[in-house]
Parts: sequence; C-alpha cells; structure tokens
Amino acid sequence: MTKSQAKEQKSRVQAVQQKILDSVLILFAISMIIYFTAASPYFLSLKNFMNILSSVSVVGIIATAMTLVMITRGIDLSVGSTIALTGCVSAILIVNWSMHWILAIIVTLLIGAIVGVFNGVLITKFKVVPFIATLGSMNMFRGLAFILTNGQAIYVPNKMITFIGTGKVFGLIPIPAIIMMLFFVIFWAITRFTVFGRNVFAVGGNSVASRLAGIPVLKLTLTLYVLTGVLSAIAGLVMTGLTSTAMPSAGDGYNLDTITAVYLGGNSANGGEGSVWRTFMGILIIGILNNGMALLSIQSYWQTFVKGSLLIAAVVFDMLRRK
Repeated sequence: MTKSQAKEQKSRVQAVQQKILDSVLILFAISMIIYFTAASPYFLSLKNFMNILSSVSVVGIIATAMTLVMITRGIDLSVGSTIALTGCVSAILIVNWSMHWILAIIVTLLIGAIVGVFNGVLITKFKVVPFIATLGSMNMFRGLAFILTNGQAIYVPNKMITFIGTGKVFGLIPIPAIIMMLFFVIFWAITRFTVFGRNVFAVGGNSVASRLAGIPVLKLTLTLYVLTGVLSAIAGLVMTGLTSTAMPSAGDGYNLDTITAVYLGGNSANGGEGSVWRTFMGILIIGILNNGMALLSIQSYWQTFVKGSLLIAAVVFDMLRRK
C-alpha cells in the first residue's frame, strides 16, 4: 500500500468514526428525551425546551470558543472567573459610575479581551503550560472580582442588561438562547469554511509542522484565547442579566461544565480534531440531564456526580476510539 493510499484509507476510517460518534450522541439525547418524557408530564413541551436552551446558554457561549482552544490542545480554566469579573465590572460601570449601558458593554468586552491577552501571552510568550497559566489566572480574576465588589453582590436595575438575560422574542424564544445559537453558527462556519479554521486543526494535529508550513502558530493561539476571553465577557453580561445582579461568586464551576460539554461532544483530548456541532450536542445533553433530574426532584449533588461521570466516560471513549 502506497503512502497516498494509506492516507486515503485513514481519512475514510476517520469519517466513519465521526458519523458513528454523531449517531451515538443523537441516540443518547433521544433516549434521554424519551425517558424524561415518560417520567415527567412537564418535560416534553416547547416551553420547557426553551428553558433548557436558556439554562445552558452561558456555558454554551463559552464552549464555542473553548472548542477551538481544545482542538489546539489548549485549555482555559479561567472562564468561570472571567464571567464573575466582567459581570462585576459591568455592574460597577452602570450602577456606581452611571455609565451608559452601551459604553459599559464595550468596556466589559475590552476587559474580556485583556483577560484573553493575559492568558495568551503567558502561554505563547513565556511558554507556561495552558493548564497552569489559566489555573493561576482563574484565582487571580476571581480574587479581583471580590476585591472590586468588596465581596458584595451588586443589583443592576438596567432594563437593557435585564433584557439580554431574560428577554424573549415572540414571547417564547429566550435572548440568551439566540445569542448562544448565533455563536455556534459563527464558529461552525469558521471551522468549516475559513483558512483560520483549517489552521486551528493543523496546529492541533502538529504545531511544529504547522509552524514550518508557515502558519503563525503563536498568533493563532493568542487569538483563540482572546476570543475565549471576549465570549466569557458576553457570558458574564448574560448571567448578570438573568438575575439582574452581579456576584463575585458567579460562574463558579462553569469551567468544568464547559470542558465536560466539549469532551462529551466527542472532541478529542489529544487535539487535532473536533466539531462545534458536537459541542452543541454535548451542551444539549447536559441541559436535558439537568432539567430532567430537576423535574424529578433529584438532589443537585447527583447532577454533579452525573456530569463528572460523563466527563470520564467521554475521555475513556475517546481513548478507546483512538486505539
């Protein structure tokens, strides 16, 4: 067998594996829907489905950018703390400084970009391992949120910020769900139809070969962390709007929820392959599980246990699939 034939055969095998994985995710989601529909009369309704999309919107917004970061074998543990920091900053600007909400949002997004630059420079310039770099910044940003607010929640009585979190189109479709779906479509298009998207997969497959091929690996990596920071800021605005309150403890544990969604969607832990579509399926599965267990009055700590189990199962499945 020639090298070209072997490469073609490998591509066919990977295509079959991806189709099988997509089928498994869809069947798993359908089986959960059937079970919860039979177990609770309140589950199968359009209103409840919209509630599911709204409940996972904050994690879903971050997961779109996190998917690209993890395709390049990176990770960002600071997203939950960035949600808290940017939410608190927006509240201080609007409430304490009486800043117009449009300008406050712009400043908040800039803060998210600065957070991404900070993480990206640590990783690209100082060669700090992404796990360690973002673990340190996670604690820094969380601490900064507590310092800025003196550990107190800030009530934000701004109608536009509240609309971002609780508004609905046609009285049914939540604004947070629309924002989440918009970013999923954008990032899906980026990965499928742009040179930048192809470069992300190339860097994840082999960063050294990508650099030798002329791909600006460091610049691309920095860009991905900036995108993650900006989307975390958007998620922080959405979370602030959901409760009309900014809290320094907001987003606690959302980093793990985001990572679980990305891995649950079948995106490889070894980088080089992944799909924004499958990440959406991972988000949807988590939302269905949380909603269904809540309707059945299952304690919250069981939800935490199930999400941890799903993360382990997803990683193990990926390793077995590769073997």
